[in-house]
Amino acid sequence: MPTVLLINNSPQPGRKELAKLGGGGKSLLGLLGQLPGKGWQTHVIVPGEGQFTDELIRMGISHDIYPFEPLDPRRPLHALGTVLTWRRLLRRIRPSLIHANGFDLSRSFSLAAASLRIPYITHVRFPSTPKGIRWTLRGFPKPAAFIFNSHAMMEQQWPLIEAYAPDSRAFVAHNAVDLEQFHPAPWPDSDRLRIGIIANFAPFKRHEDFIRMAGEMVKQRQDLEFWIVGEDTQGTGRRETLQQLAHELGVSEKVIFLGHRSDIPDILRQLHLLVVPSEFEPFGRVVIEAMACGRPVIGSNDGGIPEIIDHGKTGYLVGVGDADGFARCALDVLGDRDRWTQMNAAAGLAARERFSLDAHVDQITSIYRQILPA
Repeated sequence: MPTVLLINNSPQPGRKELAKLGGGGKSLLGLLGQLPGKGWQTHVIVPGEGQFTDELIRMGISHDIYPFEPLDPRRPLHALGTVLTWRRLLRRIRPSLIHANGFDLSRSFSLAAASLRIPYITHVRFPSTPKGIRWTLRGFPKPAAFIFNSHAMMEQQWPLIEAYAPDSRAFVAHNAVDLEQFHPAPWPDSDRLRIGIIANFAPFKRHEDFIRMAGEMVKQRQDLEFWIVGEDTQGTGRRETLQQLAHELGVSEKVIFLGHRSDIPDILRQLHLLVVPSEFEPFGRVVIEAMACGRPVIGSNDGGIPEIIDHGKTGYLVGVGDADGFARCALDVLGDRDRWTQMNAAAGLAARERFSLDAHVDQITSIYRQILPA
């Protein structure tokens, strides 16, 4: 049975209490849980401890904690030590293939992998700058392939990447949702209509538009509640900024900050509607999680989100920054129970047919087979 070594860049060393499990980590855990059933042994290397390693232990997945760093040619002795350490790890694990769950991870291990003739794949989940692409790839062995989590990501990133890796191949594999955790539920039994956003407070998530949308919606009806699930993971003061905006717009009593939550499936089933106003969301994992719970989603018409939402059937697409447009669509859906019920069924069906874990793992293992030498 071949072994695939999966390398994740989180948690970072010394940040166990801050190392929350993000979308990329959740996607990797879903893949890890299914690969043995598809004929692949797995091993994982991460740089530190946190929620991700807690899940690896719970799932019984073998792993090493190695606080790896990118190679720095200005520190040749340190770089040599890193290469030798990776060689020792790879000789012990003996993978047939390496799957890096992040664009710039290969700068640490690619020389060691190439010296042992082990092919590797880079999963591109977030955009990199031209400078970052050049820094990662120039002068180093190249991946056999890049996997992008949306066509939008590939269209944006591949022309820049291909200039440095002309012999690499490019694939698109959408993320998947665990249908055992995220399953449909009927209209929530509540005297308030709950609209939610689930995201960390990164600026591109555009929480301000969500709060401005709330300000417009309460002009039409008062039986509304707006849940903000997520936290300021970088400690930039974003939470205070958003709370101040809610106060200025007169909706602070209706906008509820729930912080980081681990019970996302239950949260989604308590919502009537999910809103994703991001500017260039690479994929939008929470969109398929909400759809799997039967929740209509109103998302921005940007990035990977239009590849998920069937406009008018499973949700609506609105221009980035159009808070009034988000408000109109939300009020239309919430004001028509029959339409909501139709979207509930259509969203759940789309999640099962297009974004199941089984279909995702089949796609990933097909890429593995295409990359491995005969």
